[in-house]
Amino acid sequence: MAPLGIGASRQEAGGGADIAPLVRAGVPVIDLQQDGTRYFDLHHTPDDTLDKVDPAQLRQNVAAWAVTLNLIANASESMGVN
Repeated sequence: MAPLGIGASRQEAGGGADIAPLVRAGVPVIDLQQDGTRYFDLHHTPDDTLDKVDPAQLRQNVAAWAVTLNLIANASESMGVN
């Protein structure tokens, strides 16, 4: 992910309030740790609209997920799912 400007993290995936129930149920999850400094400035407010999205951050996020999902799809070993 370094070419995308994304650093590695050893933090366990948790997902926050939206995903935590899945974690507790044993569903494998992945967290990408993007910069969330401004996440709650508009999140779930009337101003939380697509025109507020930073195009560069969106491109980085989409690229990061594309790389992540490609690695998972092409992994030769199990990702912990039976």
